[in-house]
Amino acid sequence: MTEGDDTPITEEERVLAARGAEAIARAVASPEAQAPARLRESLEAQRGGARTRRARSRLGWLGVLAGGVAAVVIAVVVISGGSGGPGGPSVFQVAAVARLAPTKPAPSSVGGLQPKLEAEVSGVPFPDWRQEFDWEATGRRDDTVDGRSVTTVTYRNRDGVELAYAIVDGDALPAPDAGREIQRRGFSYRVVRRDERTVVTWEEQGHTCVIDAPGTVPSGTLVDLAAWDNV
Repeated sequence: MTEGDDTPITEEERVLAARGAEAIARAVASPEAQAPARLRESLEAQRGGARTRRARSRLGWLGVLAGGVAAVVIAVVVISGGSGGPGGPSVFQVAAVARLAPTKPAPSSVGGLQPKLEAEVSGVPFPDWRQEFDWEATGRRDDTVDGRSVTTVTYRNRDGVELAYAIVDGDALPAPDAGREIQRRGFSYRVVRRDERTVVTWEEQGHTCVIDAPGTVPSGTLVDLAAWDNV
């Protein structure tokens, strides 16, 4: 199809478009979304524009609509949905953000008896697991989730499996009710399997720490990593 072709869209495309528009409307109007007003207005403008503008091609037209739905989903999950209560996000929100791609290079190692990385949150350092566990730091990202700063370092093992280790600034977040609790060296670790992922969360120096990893990584391995600093 050439640019500017006015070939009518098919009935199937109309149905898909209607469903996508409804999804955007529900997400924007949802009281759980609570996205900033400027973001909601922008999304509404995009949705209205998509209805009134004629697409130049079937693929491009549907692609714009799919992008709008994706934007709404990201806004709901990262900015607001499933808050952990007043003053912070939920542990699962933190895990969802932590598994996003790094935006900065990995922090360098500063060595020591229990090697640390050159990255910390309010005095809580990130561990250097390379020598002890063969998990090497590969990147970093910094986010604000539900008003709280979240710093994440990603790690990769020799098999190419990646996990994310996030530390939330400020007071500790409520632990999830789901999953099981594992005690190690007097510390408590909450392990939850969710959506083919494993999330481990615990408190360190009054801050919430979260490891998010593929479900193929044994829970015991993740707890060993989490507990390494707590000696």
